[in-house]
Amino acid sequence: MIYRILAIVLIIATTIWYSVYQKNSLQSQLVSDNKIESVLAKLPPTEFTTLENQPFNVDELYANEKIDLLVVHYWGTWCGPCEAELPELLALIKRFEGQPNVKFLLVAANDEVVKIKKHLKTLAIPTKASLYWLLDNKNVHREAYGTTRVPETYVFSSDKTTLRKFVGPQEWNKALFFQTFDEFLQISTRKL
Repeated sequence: MIYRILAIVLIIATTIWYSVYQKNSLQSQLVSDNKIESVLAKLPPTEFTTLENQPFNVDELYANEKIDLLVVHYWGTWCGPCEAELPELLALIKRFEGQPNVKFLLVAANDEVVKIKKHLKTLAIPTKASLYWLLDNKNVHREAYGTTRVPETYVFSSDKTTLRKFVGPQEWNKALFFQTFDEFLQISTRKL
């Protein structure tokens, strides 16, 4: 009987320790002590292609629309971690439905439109979010952004300043990410 109680206490203690560890691990990923960890300080002038083979110029987006927050996410259908994290990223994007000044550019790097469209059919895509599906087969991600692997995500403010760079797959549906993006939005709107 005493061994069962000790086992239960050990399981509970281990669970609590792991929860605290995970929270601290996620916070350390998000908190950057107000330093930009990216070499990219400002949004570079770039042009991508839409899935309908039309040019998409990021500077024109800023010129034609009011933007408080721009998220540029690089991914690919050929990238297993990218496909795995995409539903969680879409859940984060869904939180910003109805906020037209928050834009998301999901850029498939070195991919095929047929594969992208096939993959998109399997996802719950927010319909009221400012979401653009783009293609980068000209290696803009490498040349302008310095991205050498995917997934990689950049967050830019209203004045095109880099607020944060996330490297690798993230757990986008965590409450801490929601809070962080809300803080990014507050920082960006104060810059106006």
